[in-house]
Amino acid sequence: MIGYEFIDPEEQLTSNDFCFVESFLKETGRTQLGWHYITDLTWIYSRVNNWSRNLKILDAGGGHGPVQFLLAEMGFHVTNIDMALFEPPTAYCDRYQINLKTLPSFKPTSYKEFISTEKGNISFGRVLKNLVKQTSLYKFCNSRYYTASHSKWRSSTHLSDVSLGSIQWTIGNLCKMPEIPSGQFDAVVSLSAWEHIPYQDLDVALAEISRVLKPDSLWAVTTSGTEQPGTWWHDQSQSNCFSISDLEKHFGAKKQRVQNPAEILDKYRRCSYLKQNLAEFYKKSDKFGMPLGIWEPRYIPVGLSSL
Repeated sequence: MIGYEFIDPEEQLTSNDFCFVESFLKETGRTQLGWHYITDLTWIYSRVNNWSRNLKILDAGGGHGPVQFLLAEMGFHVTNIDMALFEPPTAYCDRYQINLKTLPSFKPTSYKEFISTEKGNISFGRVLKNLVKQTSLYKFCNSRYYTASHSKWRSSTHLSDVSLGSIQWTIGNLCKMPEIPSGQFDAVVSLSAWEHIPYQDLDVALAEISRVLKPDSLWAVTTSGTEQPGTWWHDQSQSNCFSISDLEKHFGAKKQRVQNPAEILDKYRRCSYLKQNLAEFYKKSDKFGMPLGIWEPRYIPVGLSSL
């Protein structure tokens, strides 16, 4: 059975788990993230930290996000299935033995095109930077730096004696994964990804994700919710903001505790830590969740976990 709760930023930011997650993001250069990702990731970490390291974990819609890397550093073996993956950097391959494959059933969708077009205008500087990244010297130096920064972080935590996990990258659509056997995975994680699934395809995707999971699988998934009575579409982030009724209807989730979602949304609006650490890309564009860096949270992160 799956339960849901609105992720309270005050609870996350004052927890010991937050200190661990914040150190990971800062020490490994992952601070330019979605405005609520650090609270989501803290919530996810608080769940997966108690999981057995021999589980086969699906990162459903993981993209290039931090969950898979944090889990691999913790010793987990993760399969990331996402539409927007490309050839992994040498640093990832060296550290996590990443290899990339594409499911034969995969066909690009409009959301993948949206991701590609939201990167802004291609400048000469960016073209030059990309060319430099293709050189052998850059790849070698980048891999060495990546290993050093992550090893330094691990040495400052209780992970020093934990063997590294691995990551598999698979390009695929969560709505259709016939090549993945049923019951393949013991657990699923996801960081703010499932809200991007078109509403009309949501039940198909959830059924397919459930199919590739074992019946008693563990969950640590975050998505977007709302205090409003109905699900609505947030255009800037191209995402659904799920109502309580839809969390219960489509996800089959049960309320874990009594909460007032309007009060939690207000906590996000008043959260100075998140506001002060807003990623720079928000300030440069009106195409994302905080247009031109104006702090105005409009939806509420939701956590879905196994009970």
